[in-house]
Amino acid sequence: MLTLLLLAGCANQATTLDSASPQPDPSGPTLSRLGEAVAGVDSTRTQLLAAPAAVITGATALDTADAASAEGARAAARGARNAVRSAVPAVTTALDALPQQSATYQSALAALSEAAAPLEPAQKAALEDVVTAGKAEAGAIEAFGLAARDAWPAYSALDKAGALWLERATAGWYRTESEAADAYTVLLRPQRAALDRARAALRAADAERRTATDRQRQALIAADAALAPLR
Repeated sequence: MLTLLLLAGCANQATTLDSASPQPDPSGPTLSRLGEAVAGVDSTRTQLLAAPAAVITGATALDTADAASAEGARAAARGARNAVRSAVPAVTTALDALPQQSATYQSALAALSEAAAPLEPAQKAALEDVVTAGKAEAGAIEAFGLAARDAWPAYSALDKAGALWLERATAGWYRTESEAADAYTVLLRPQRAALDRARAALRAADAERRTATDRQRQALIAADAALAPLR
């Protein structure tokens, strides 16, 4: 939203000034630099937000497979395991990339702060709110990443146990769904307490992360309104 507004504003300003006067307008470079800074924040934020999304997608896929297996539902567990196979490998990739993505996002926020310096006070203040909220958002996502790293061994153990149970269920180890469910309960019993703790920690970290992301979203909306005169 903010990127589109600023880039449109830069284009409109240039067209008006070019038709009104042959003299170079100092606001042209200012708006151009601002547009580039906002685009940088937008792209780096999008990349950073993909990390917690990948973790939650992977955890949800495993939780869904866990629930189906706990019911002894072979077909449902098999379908859920298909989602697990595509979602879980992305978690490690996302967590490995997260620290650098956070650093890049914060560098983009610093560039936005510098680019906002020549603006009117209200506009500058609105963008500084974006910078402040963005730094808090980056910190919350980094904390989420640490929590996810701590929690993920329990999810990895769940992944292995679920795959083993489904292999056995498919091979005909269990005569009924009830027997299959009981076997899964026994298989997961040594891991269940650690898994419950991991789930609780991940939920808490994601709640904090969502709060910070919502604050940044509101700051971006307010900045969009403050910069409306640049259209």
